[in-house]
Amino acid sequence: MNRTNTALSIKSARHWLIVGLIFLGYGFILCPQATLAQSAAQRNAASNLVIEKRATALIRMGRMEEAVDLYMATLYKNPKNLNYYYRLAELLPGKDNAYTLLQIVDDLLKFQTEDNNLLAEKGRLLYLLEQKQEALQVWYQIIPANPNQRFIYTTVSNAMLKAGAVNEAIDLLNSGRSEFYEPDLFAFDLARIYAAKHDYTFATKEYLIHLDRNPRMLDHIASQLIRLLENEGAQEAMEKGFDDALTDNKQHPALILARAMIMLHLKQYDVCANTVMQMEIGQSGPEVLKIANDLKNEGAWQPAAELYMRISSRSKDDRLRGEALLNLAACYDQSLNSKDSYESLADYFPGNSFLKLDLRIVPQNDGSLERTLKLYDSLQVLLPKTRQATMASYNIAEINLTVSADIDRASRGLEDIFKFSPYKDMQLIAGIRLVDAFLAKGDTSSAVHTLERVVKTLDLDEDDPVIIASRIKIFIHEGDVSLLLKELKNLSGSAGAAHPLFNDGMELQALLESNGGTEDQRLRDYLEAERLIGQHKLSQAIDILSKIEGPVNSITDEAKVRMIQLLLALDDNTRAQTEMDDFLKTSMDSPWRATVLVWRGEQFQFVDNDPQAAIPYYEELIVEHPEYLGIKSVRLRLRNILGTGS
Repeated sequence: MNRTNTALSIKSARHWLIVGLIFLGYGFILCPQATLAQSAAQRNAASNLVIEKRATALIRMGRMEEAVDLYMATLYKNPKNLNYYYRLAELLPGKDNAYTLLQIVDDLLKFQTEDNNLLAEKGRLLYLLEQKQEALQVWYQIIPANPNQRFIYTTVSNAMLKAGAVNEAIDLLNSGRSEFYEPDLFAFDLARIYAAKHDYTFATKEYLIHLDRNPRMLDHIASQLIRLLENEGAQEAMEKGFDDALTDNKQHPALILARAMIMLHLKQYDVCANTVMQMEIGQSGPEVLKIANDLKNEGAWQPAAELYMRISSRSKDDRLRGEALLNLAACYDQSLNSKDSYESLADYFPGNSFLKLDLRIVPQNDGSLERTLKLYDSLQVLLPKTRQATMASYNIAEINLTVSADIDRASRGLEDIFKFSPYKDMQLIAGIRLVDAFLAKGDTSSAVHTLERVVKTLDLDEDDPVIIASRIKIFIHEGDVSLLLKELKNLSGSAGAAHPLFNDGMELQALLESNGGTEDQRLRDYLEAERLIGQHKLSQAIDILSKIEGPVNSITDEAKVRMIQLLLALDDNTRAQTEMDDFLKTSMDSPWRATVLVWRGEQFQFVDNDPQAAIPYYEELIVEHPEYLGIKSVRLRLRNILGTGS
């Protein structure tokens, strides 16, 4: 049934009115007032939900007319419950049903003559019926009857907007400003109206007026302005609006922050940071920190660093300063990562904590390392007893361990955190990482002793998955395949399938069990290479891996793929490409073929700048290896090379 043709007859409306009046009349005669109020409340509480569920079910089944009848009957029995009227109005939209609704409103007004919502609704219906003068007369009668109620202007203007009387709504709200002698009154309402009218100049002006008076609405107003950006011409109007609002040389922190948030949305990161730099931090530290964090999350390290520096030097809040300094150092810390021109879609045992490359290679002329360490040091000095200072100490140790390879200094820092930190979780992280530091140094005895100290000091179970995982790393460095397999089985029983370490252990266990026995020299050589990788001795590891030869069921394939990964990490692209070509020629049935296909394609596409040459490699992967986990990303990359018509 078409909703726009669901006009009810006036006769039907009158029928329900009579029923309602009889019902109400008998109720007043038979029931004392207090009893009536109590019983009515109980009835309403019990029946309203039943009525709503019944009406919703009817609407879902397409039985609109029955839903209308249900709401109509309920409304005339409860004429003061306007919720039922508004339900009816939703079911009877548009001009075709306006006359029917108008008759209902007139009936309801006989018993609620001064209900402003009903009067505003009557004006809306008259306006829809092209009786515009009568509508304006009704609307403008409401205002003088409520001379001190500012909210009544919003009520009437909303009704005007629903009827399409946009200009009348603007005039009404502006007259309210004059009536109350407040030129900034109703700014939010006017902003929404101008936005709906696509007048972005006035919409911006009114939004900024409202925000300047109500700075706590920063997020909401910024969101409204960002939504306007979807419209042509809105950005230019918005920029002028901000310029006009900020020309009085006064502090308008909320406006400046809103402008910065818009620039962030537009990915104009430098402009975003420069905008915030124009203001004093004052009480806006948390908001500035949020913008800086958003910049950092977007990978805009330098603009984010500028804001963190601003907070750390201008804020009087120690907690805020500490968080800003820690994030400032993290921005520089991020720049220590290898600056690949692309993100690879392939990896060797991706995400496996036992086989990840625990290192970062920094260009010789990169000054980020020195800046980062100085920043972390300053954080330790400024905030000696905070959690942020503890985290700074840990980050210094991490950098020394994975970047500068200053193992002794890293060990001292981790030892201090383990001994003196008041935070047990930080003690555990530092203790486990201290084990890794001794392994990186080649001191397995100290690693074993340290792990025992961690268990004893923190009163941990020796079969805690984190402790077992640390022992597994020790056995990898010792090259004891038997103990390694035993501990991996222990991990699978301790961690449980939901634990993140469970899959890591199962992958390593499968690698060992399917590639020779515990006395297989090739397997021992492979573990020796893993030990050297943990000690940052990549060239020596490559040398060992390159000499591992054997049948298909040996560790040979993994050794070659691991070697290629190390060559790529060292940017030895020439040799990496040679090894990949050789692998693809000789290892037709290798389970690692898909990984090498991706790497080879990426070398052509991003290193040799020859994307067309990458096509056969991506196509082979898609056709021959449909089970590859990253196949969707490879398809997208191939589609971008071939063009949108492919």
